[in-house]
Amino acid sequence: MSLILSEIVTLRQHLNTLEHNPEVYCPNACIYCQEINIWRYGYYYRKPDRLNHGDESQNDIPIPRFQCVTCRRTFSTLPECIAPRRWYPWVIQQACIWLSLSGWSIQQIHRLFPTARSTLSRWICWFNEKFTQHQQVLCSRIPCMGYYSKLAPFWLYFFDSKPLSYAMILLHRSGLIVP
Repeated sequence: MSLILSEIVTLRQHLNTLEHNPEVYCPNACIYCQEINIWRYGYYYRKPDRLNHGDESQNDIPIPRFQCVTCRRTFSTLPECIAPRRWYPWVIQQACIWLSLSGWSIQQIHRLFPTARSTLSRWICWFNEKFTQHQQVLCSRIPCMGYYSKLAPFWLYFFDSKPLSYAMILLHRSGLIVP
């Protein structure tokens, strides 16, 4: 399980914060038992940079890990720019979802982005399936979103002012599992 640290929106910002201010990533308490004694437990590495290749790539990105002294369980803290349980960053997912909501076919989106058609289909299906839950949580946090009751207008309006990563942080903090 992971925590998501908001306001770290680029991989460069994440690396800089880890180097100069790593204590920002340390949670106040264990996410499982709420014990306040937590140890740093090293790092694991992710490959979230799907846009750059070769020398320009920022992969492998370290993700800080922690262990609770009491329950001995481990967990990590992700920056906002890295999606939990997904290979592609939020910005690519947002662009693909936006295009789909704007009427583009999966084939057209696939030509533009280096993402498998099955992955695109899975993202779109997930957005459709979870819309009611997402709408309830986001409308409780952002009241003006209540004017939009259908999937496409809701998310297109949201994407005009805020990134997908912001929505996922709000959903995560509300206890919903985000991919």
